Amino acid sequence: MNNTLKVTLLSLAAAAVFTSCNTELEFEFAKTGPTMTVECDENALMGGKIDFVVDVYDDKYPLSVVNAKFYWDVEEDHVSEVEIRTKTEGTYAGSVSVPYPAGIPDGIGTVVFKAVNTHLGVTYDTLYVAVKRPKFETLTIESGDSWRKSMTKVEGTDYLYSYTGTLPADFEPFIVTPAVDGKGTELKFGWNGSEIALNGASPIPFDIMGSGTITFNTMTFEGTPFINIRVNGVKAEPVQGGAYRALVSLKKGSKLEFSGVEDLNSWYFDRDHFNVKEDGVYFNAVEGFYTLDMNVEYKFATVRRAQADGKPATYAADGAITLMGWGVAHPVMTNQVGWDGGLYLTLAEIEDGVYQFSGKAVEETDGTTLGGVWRYDYLSFKFFGQAAWGAEYDKVTLTDEAKKYLQAAGNIELAAGVQLERGAEYVMTVTDCTPLDANNKFNCKIDFRKK
Repeated sequence: MNNTLKVTLLSLAAAAVFTSCNTELEFEFAKTGPTMTVECDENALMGGKIDFVVDVYDDKYPLSVVNAKFYWDVEEDHVSEVEIRTKTEGTYAGSVSVPYPAGIPDGIGTVVFKAVNTHLGVTYDTLYVAVKRPKFETLTIESGDSWRKSMTKVEGTDYLYSYTGTLPADFEPFIVTPAVDGKGTELKFGWNGSEIALNGASPIPFDIMGSGTITFNTMTFEGTPFINIRVNGVKAEPVQGGAYRALVSLKKGSKLEFSGVEDLNSWYFDRDHFNVKEDGVYFNAVEGFYTLDMNVEYKFATVRRAQADGKPATYAADGAITLMGWGVAHPVMTNQVGWDGGLYLTLAEIEDGVYQFSGKAVEETDGTTLGGVWRYDYLSFKFFGQAAWGAEYDKVTLTDEAKKYLQAAGNIELAAGVQLERGAEYVMTVTDCTPLDANNKFNCKIDFRKK
């Protein structure tokens, strides 16, 4: 090939590239969607499935997908869906699940089908399905690998079941239904941390030992027996960790009224928030909203400053000081707070602007001394303005007495070479707290002394 021919070919190639780069390919949007014909079940059970068959083709564009969405109410969002790839025209079979929520009676559900081609042409079809809540003959209550008992329907009811009899010593129950229908699976109920729920991962904490009667309602998901603790008339609701939480408005010096709590005299109440007398428990902090977490298994109460809606109180809005760190604990040292906002404590504001945290100094492994809140050989904690990282203290002034024990070196720590006396009680008092500045910081003064 001579040089003239080479130059000619290169010129043609460059021109082709230039022409290609300057030619805009326009996407053609389809004016119509695929042709779609749908058949599906006319009846279904909650917890089961709706089978369907879709015939779909398009004489102009390749097919893309068929989508089916199930709605309780078309004015709300769908509650389940399935999507099928449809590369070629033909017949496609599938199923869309029907959820099993609490509280919804028999009714009409809606399935919306959508067929789409590769040029974004869409076709819809809407079908209606009569949906019923299944009425099982029996349920099964199970615990561990081998303990299984039948729960029978309570006479005169549609959804209430009960079991009466003995229980295993290590009772950790779940409740299981029979298969919903020929297309469905068993439904298993457990505990989601605050209530009985479908697919709850934890055993249901029924308040029962040895023997007795257990009930469960497949309409409401309510069961019995459960602990019914009330604080000043407010029902305490289960929370994660095994406690029962009540949000109450409390005044300093007011007596707390408890119901559903056995042997209240054996419970531990910290002496900063509470004043325990022979005739009952009195509140020792300033007026406000508080959450009381009643731990029934270990018999102690954890109180935290809160807002009226139950959210954690803040320093800016409520004057609440949050304590987090290592070497501080509640109610025993094996339950150190750490830096996790979910385990935070709020200091008891015993008078306006005066905060207190007190208890005994113990070893890190001490899990039996109630009120053992100071680790005798190590402290590293801070004050925050919320139940998480964010606003926190800036300048900390230590009283002369506090300097015997503490140093403010970023975190509050034990002074160099100092250890607390094991078994002795120490009181930390926080005062002279300033408003948050432009950097989201506040200053405070700490007094720390052996009681």
